[in-house]
Amino acid sequence: MMTIFQQINLSSWEAILSLTKIKKPCARWLISYILLGLVLFLVVMGLYLNYQQAIKSLLLDYLFPRSWHSLSETLISFLYDSQAKSVISNLILSSSLVFSSIFLFPIKEKYSAEFERGGGYSCGNIQEFPLLYQALEETKLFLLYLTSQLIILWIGYYPYTWATNLSIVLSYLFLFFTLALDFIAPTYQRHRKKYARIIKLLLSKPVVSLTFGLIFSLPAIILGQWVISQQDYSLVKIVSILFIANLFLLALAIPAGTHVACRLFPVLDQIKQPTKKSRVIGYGLLSLFLVLGLLLHSRLLLSLHHKSQLLKAEYDIDWSSFRYQLPDFKSLIEQQSQSNLSFAIVITNPTQFDIQIEPSYILIVQQDSNIAKIDIEGFSIAAGQKKRIELKFKADSNLSLTSQWTNIFSGWRIDWMVDIWPRIPLCD
Repeated sequence: MMTIFQQINLSSWEAILSLTKIKKPCARWLISYILLGLVLFLVVMGLYLNYQQAIKSLLLDYLFPRSWHSLSETLISFLYDSQAKSVISNLILSSSLVFSSIFLFPIKEKYSAEFERGGGYSCGNIQEFPLLYQALEETKLFLLYLTSQLIILWIGYYPYTWATNLSIVLSYLFLFFTLALDFIAPTYQRHRKKYARIIKLLLSKPVVSLTFGLIFSLPAIILGQWVISQQDYSLVKIVSILFIANLFLLALAIPAGTHVACRLFPVLDQIKQPTKKSRVIGYGLLSLFLVLGLLLHSRLLLSLHHKSQLLKAEYDIDWSSFRYQLPDFKSLIEQQSQSNLSFAIVITNPTQFDIQIEPSYILIVQQDSNIAKIDIEGFSIAAGQKKRIELKFKADSNLSLTSQWTNIFSGWRIDWMVDIWPRIPLCD
């Protein structure tokens, strides 16, 4: 039975000290891992920079109809703006981990095995799983990564403090746990231990996995917080800096993870393989959340697409339909006042997609003070159709919130607050 102190010591101090056991043959694999990772990244980034428009069009053609291509920038902007920057930074770090796992797995395995032999660890005979089974196990792990990220991003879309904080906490826990899993698991898999049993071990010793993940991702996290706060850095530059920095940390995490795995072998031997019923429940829940995550994100994308068609619509105002009720001048200047305005507008939808706008509102802002709020009723227009819409504006105004009269003509803006999904605004 390991105490909490022993778990912390194993996954931090012992793991770091184990790096001193790296000998010359092992060092060659360390250098190979870093160099191959850099080469692969530079090749991928070079192809993207030289053929980014062609690659983007090819990807969009595969995923969406051609008429949806203009939506991609809006979608990227929405994803970036709606999430806490810590979540975006951790997403990039987790993605670099997945990239390394997929393309550098053979090197990582040789590197870990050499460290196990050279370090004098006695974990028993090596019995690799068949290659096809290894691919199946890695696919399950990838689906676990994907499902978790979809859930974290979905929570982060909601503009509530509790949702933002929860998404940040989950993104850190996910990063720490998956980093530990990715670098502790190879040792066990060489000795025919399955992912289900390995995950069960790490869940039973959460202090080990979370501390290990924290230690070997902390420098990248600190760097990520700084890099992502730089307003003039492009997304490509941010990803490049974080990937390269994280690659060196991952190279050090491999032998450290091997050490932790070997030290926990007696604990793993006491953990039974999950029962068939437990596996069915686990895979069932994973499938359910994966389908739910994909469904919710696809519906959110569809909602964004329908709303974007409003920019392509044609408008014809019926000037004779104007009806309004304005407050007197004194109440308008000195206190809260209410104005009512309604008029008819004929909107023609020339696109092949429906326009769907839920109830929303317009904010009139001056110097960051909300001067007026205008509620708009929802409406929908079928593809290729025109519809007469009765727009009713109910504005609650308070001009007393305006800044000094010398600046009355500066700092004004109009924000249209529309939900892309119930309680998820298009911009926050």
